[in-house]
Amino acid sequence: MSWSFTLTQEAQWIPKFAVVGYLDGLPMEYYDSTHERVVSRRHWRPDPAPAENEEEKKGAAEHTYISMFEKLQLAKKHFNHSGGLHTYQRQAGCELSDDGTQLFHARDAYDGQDLLQYNMDHLRWDPLVPELKNDEALMHSDDIEQNNTYQPLCIQVLKSYLEQEKDRPVMRVKPRVQVFQKTSALSGGTEVTCLATGFYPRALELTLLRDRRPVPEQELTGGEVLPNGDGTYQLRKSLALSKEEEERRERHRYTCRVQHSGLDNMLEVAREPEPDLDTGLIAGVVIGVLIVALVLPVAACVLWRKKGRGACRRSDVKYTEAQGKEQSETSSNSSGP
Repeated sequence: MSWSFTLTQEAQWIPKFAVVGYLDGLPMEYYDSTHERVVSRRHWRPDPAPAENEEEKKGAAEHTYISMFEKLQLAKKHFNHSGGLHTYQRQAGCELSDDGTQLFHARDAYDGQDLLQYNMDHLRWDPLVPELKNDEALMHSDDIEQNNTYQPLCIQVLKSYLEQEKDRPVMRVKPRVQVFQKTSALSGGTEVTCLATGFYPRALELTLLRDRRPVPEQELTGGEVLPNGDGTYQLRKSLALSKEEEERRERHRYTCRVQHSGLDNMLEVAREPEPDLDTGLIAGVVIGVLIVALVLPVAACVLWRKKGRGACRRSDVKYTEAQGKEQSETSSNSSGP
C-alpha cells in the first residue's frame, strides 16, 4: 500500500493539498483539501464501496498536511527561497510479507528534488542532500507521527484492502508502443522518442535500439514510470540526435523493444529511416522525364493541326526524332523549284 502526497503553495487552479492511495500500483482512494473527504477510486467495481476508515484517514491526512507545510517552510528557509510557486511531495507506504514482516517507507521531495528519506532502523529522517545533515528542525519535525500514527494505519488499511480484493482477477493490460521523431521544445534539436503507454501492472522493461544495438542509458532522458488517469501507466525514453548525425544526414534504424507481463512475447516497434536526399532527387528526375515524354508528343500534335494537316493519328505522333525528321522533309519540299 502506498500514498502520494502533494502540497502546492501559491497555486490557485489546483487543490493546495492532495493525496492518492494505491494498492499494488492501482489507485484506490483520493483526498484533497478542497472537498476534505476520502473518495473511492475503485472504478472496476459496479458500485464502489465507500472508503474504509474515512475519519481516521482524514485525520491522518490533516496531520500530514500540517507536517508537510512545516517542512515546506523549513526547506524554503534553508534554501533561501521566498515567494513564488513551491511544492513539497511525499511518497509513503507499507508492505506486508507472507511471514508477517512489516516494512514501511517514506521519501520527501522539495520542488522536484529528493530531500529526505525515512530510516526505519533508526526511526528518523535521513537527508538526501548533504547540506541538510545539520538541519535538526527539518530532520525531526514529525518523527512521532510517522512511528505512532502512519505506520499502524497503513498496515490496517493494507490488510483491509487485501481482504476485499482477494477475489479480483489479476489485471494485465498490454502496452501501446510507438517510436517517433520530433523537434524538442526545449533545445530546438531533433530527438527520437520511444513511448509505451496504457499498461498494467507497473513493471515494464523498455529498451531503445539503434541499428539493433541498445542505446546506453546515459544518453537517454526520461525513463520514469508515470501514472495515467485510468489506473494504467506510461513510460518514455528519448534520445537527442547529435548535430553530426543531423548535418551528415546519417540514417539509423531506431527500434523500441518492450517486455511486459501483458504481452505474450517481447514486442519490437521500429521507426523506419527517412529517405535519403539522393533518392528524392532521383525520384524527381524520373517524374520529370515522364512528364516530358507525355507532353512533347501532345505539343507536336497541336502543331500538326495548326499547319492544316487534319486530325492527329496515332502514327503521326511517335517520337520526337521522327517528328523532327518529318518537319525537315517538309521544309525541303517547300523550298524546291
